[in-house]
Parts: sequence; C-alpha cells; structure tokens
Amino acid sequence: MDIVADLMKQVATGDNLSMISKSVGSDEKSVQSALGMGIPMIMGTMAQTAQKPGGADIITSMMGQMGGTNPLDNLGGFLGSSAASGGSGMARSLLGNQMAPISNAIAQKTGLPTAVVDKILGIATPMIIGYVTKSMGGKQMDQQGLTSLLGEQSKMAVQSSPDAARMAEQVLGSQKDAAGVSGIFKKFLGK
Repeated sequence: MDIVADLMKQVATGDNLSMISKSVGSDEKSVQSALGMGIPMIMGTMAQTAQKPGGADIITSMMGQMGGTNPLDNLGGFLGSSAASGGSGMARSLLGNQMAPISNAIAQKTGLPTAVVDKILGIATPMIIGYVTKSMGGKQMDQQGLTSLLGEQSKMAVQSSPDAARMAEQVLGSQKDAAGVSGIFKKFLGK
C-alpha cells in the first residue's frame, strides 16, 4: 500500500481535482503540483508526530474527528461542509511552526499564493488522515504500529516525490532545529 500514490490517483479521478481547484480558487495543474509536494510533507510530519510521547494519541484523536470517513469518498460534500474548514485547523495543529516554511516552499515552486497553499494543505490533511483511518479498517493500532505504518509511508513518499525531497532540503536549510517534518526528511535524505 502506498498512501501518497493512492491519494494522488484518487485526486486525479473524476471531478476531484476540479472541485479542489475551484474550492481554493486556482488552476488544476498548480493545485495538483501543490498536493504532490504537500501530501508527502504532511505524511512525514504525521510519522514524526507519532514517534513523540503522546503523538500517536494526537493522530488517533484526529482520526476520530474524521469519524471513519475519507473526504475523497464524497469530496463535494466534504468541501461544502464545516469539516473542510476544520482541515485547516488540523493542518496547523499537525504542522505547527513548520506550516509557514512548507507553505512558502510550495508557493515558490508552484507560483500559487501562500494563502491558497494553506487552503490546499487544509484539504489534504483530512484526506490523508481519513485515508489512513479507512485503510486500518476500524482496527485500533498501538503507538508502535501507527509509528511504523506512518514511517514506512513517509519513506515511500519522499522516495517517489523528487519535488517533495527537494522541498524538504529547502525547508531543512531554513530551519535551525531538526524537529517535525524537517527531522524525518533529514533522516531519509541523509543530512
């Protein structure tokens, strides 16, 4: 299972990309590019968070907020609901002080305004959390299992996304500490 690749395929299916693009007020090509970089970065942050004391509980709580649903199962309904605005809060909570550098890096690469990238990350975060929740089939997973799953997925994501790997290097260069997404990508990039 490759969560990032599966999500990108689902985004490109039917009207999904068009709906996301309209929701954030941008073109499909730029939104797809932003998602292609943002989803691996979010996955890396989730993996790093799960490794910290209490981190798996934070992720599990976010999974509980999704109620076992994946926004891509009914994207139109999701984008028109309060859950979509809650995605921005999830993204800010998960990415923390890394959100601005990640948004800025994606904005530079895609030419999108940072505010649009923030909206995209706010849509992508619940998509990832919903997908992970659904892939677990309602089974509870302990911290070690969740950390292992997310770490494996994060590693696959960075290996399959050269743009995300380069962006992680850019974010690493602008961060003083190796916390959050920077730490996980630093491990995978051998920095």
